Amino acid sequence: MKYPNNLDLLRLLAAIGVMALHIADLSAQPALAFLHGFDTKIALSVFFVISGHLIFMSCERSHSLADYAVRRARRIVPAYVVVVVACALLGVLLSTLPPGDYFGTTWLRYLVANLTFLNFIQPALPGVFTDNPYPGAPVNGALWTIKVELMFYLVVPALVALCRRYGHHRVLGLGFVMGCLWWGGFMALAWHTGRGGFAEVAKQMPGQLMFFLPGAWAWYERERLARWGHRVGVAGALLLLLAYQWDQTRPTPGVFLYPLALTLCVFWAAHILRPLGDAARHGDLSYGIYIVHFPVIQTLVQLGVFGAAPLLGAGLATAITVALALLLWRHIEAPALGRRASPASLSPV
Repeated sequence: MKYPNNLDLLRLLAAIGVMALHIADLSAQPALAFLHGFDTKIALSVFFVISGHLIFMSCERSHSLADYAVRRARRIVPAYVVVVVACALLGVLLSTLPPGDYFGTTWLRYLVANLTFLNFIQPALPGVFTDNPYPGAPVNGALWTIKVELMFYLVVPALVALCRRYGHHRVLGLGFVMGCLWWGGFMALAWHTGRGGFAEVAKQMPGQLMFFLPGAWAWYERERLARWGHRVGVAGALLLLLAYQWDQTRPTPGVFLYPLALTLCVFWAAHILRPLGDAARHGDLSYGIYIVHFPVIQTLVQLGVFGAAPLLGAGLATAITVALALLLWRHIEAPALGRRASPASLSPV
């Protein structure tokens, strides 16, 4: 985007919201229960809507498919690889196993699975975080969305080509319906069978098209939506309130209305609401915060910081996460994108 907007701010707030909820969940401290006020569904959904908005723009404006692919790889892969490798190497300091047992087949399986974005194959490191309140929790439970994002990157060029041929209303509308059918079908199976595996399948890539594609539609319709002005925000807020009249955990009409309503709200907040300052003046930290916070929280839980002083633990987790995100931006992400570390340019995509 070549004009001031609030996209960076929205992404930053979404990342902080996800981190806050994970602090409450992973620490299991009653004193931090108020953090459950952050809605992780809204936070993740905002990420996906903005991603659809910006990635379609990036693909439409790329000089070639290779140019698009390189941009996408530079944006997501370097920091991701650093975080995965760092967790694998530093995990030995927290493991209950001796180094000789730690660096074995399971460790290698973790490294390979996570570096290939197949986190579900081996989410845990040997002997790490086994005494935490949620011993089954992965080392970095936030990484599952990265493979969803990557799969979206892969299908966008084909979708853009179809939009050029058949029109974006038809293509994006059909894709949205397919995403709804995927999510709704598997969630119905989960609800009727009681098997959580169906719910996990429901939230994977085809299901998340419910959010990616409305974000893409908002980019194609940006001029028309901009002419509507603040009416976009009013309409989005009213539709969002209507969506919440239904159960959001089951395949109800409100679930499928929700992405459309949220997209209008995001567009209004990003492009129509006056700019609220440069949230990326020290760098675009949202991605770094998102992929770093989970192991930081888990580590502080294991060290007993949250048990001794819950609020101190929350503050320390936040400070460490932001510091690491800043280091990632300055030394990994910005160089990979070919930019100065500070000040950051507007809305890196």
